[in-house]
Amino acid sequence: MPATVHAMYFSPTRTTRTITETVAEKIANQHECKLSFADFTLPSARPVNASFGADDVLVFGFPVYAGRVPTLVADQIARLQGNGAHAVIIALYGNRHYDDAVLEAADLLAGQTFCVSAAGAFIGEHAMTANVAAGRPDASDLTVARQFGADAAARLASGEKKTPGIKGSRPYKEHPAAADIRPLTTDSCTACGICVRRCAMGVIDREDPTQVNFGCIRCNACVKACPEGAKYFDSELPNRIVAMLESQFTERKEPELFL
Repeated sequence: MPATVHAMYFSPTRTTRTITETVAEKIANQHECKLSFADFTLPSARPVNASFGADDVLVFGFPVYAGRVPTLVADQIARLQGNGAHAVIIALYGNRHYDDAVLEAADLLAGQTFCVSAAGAFIGEHAMTANVAAGRPDASDLTVARQFGADAAARLASGEKKTPGIKGSRPYKEHPAAADIRPLTTDSCTACGICVRRCAMGVIDREDPTQVNFGCIRCNACVKACPEGAKYFDSELPNRIVAMLESQFTERKEPELFL
C-alpha cells in the first residue's frame, strides 16, 4: 500500500488540474491512503523542492507545449528526488498531438529516480482557442480518468516496476524559437486584478493590468479568466497557430493510456 499519493501539477487554465486530481483521488481511494496536493502553477508556489519515499506515488500533471514538456515544468522535475517512488504521468494537450512530451516526462522523472508506472495523454480545451476541444475535459474524459486511476492503482498493487511502452521519439522534437508575444487589453478592462492573480509567470502589472512585462509564456490563463473578455492575443504567430488548429484539429481525439 502506498504511504501517500501526491498530486503535483502545473495548470494555468485548470484543465490539467482536473485530470490530475481525478486520477490521484482514485488511486488514493483504491489504496485507502493519504492524498496531498501541490499546485506549482503560480510563481509564489515555485519552486517545490521535494523528496519522496519508495512507498509514495507521485501523480504528475502538466500541459503539453508544442509537443514538449514546458521548460518551466522540466525545471521543476529537476528539483524532485524520487528515491524509488512510483510516478504516474498526466500530460494534457489541446487536441493536436502530444508528440514527444509524455516520453520526455518519463525520461525526466526516471532521471530523478522515480519508477514510472503509468502515463496518460488527455485532452483539454486548447488554451489558444475555445473552438478546439471546447469544454474538455468533459464527463467522458473524467470517466476515462477514473478508470485510468483504478488501473494504475492495480498496477501499483501488482508490484510491477517496468516502465510501460510510451509513444514518442528520441531525440525529442525541437522547442520552437522563443518569441516575445504578450496579451493585449481592450478598453473593457475594469482592473479587477483577476488576470494578475492568475498569471503563471507574474508578468501582469498589479497597478495597471493593461501592462504585461517580458516573460509571458502564452498560457492564456488571463484570457480564459477575464470576466470582461478584455485580454486577447493578436499578432502573426498566435493568429497563424489558431488558424491552423481550427482548420485541421477540430475532430475529437480520445485519451491515450500507457499501462
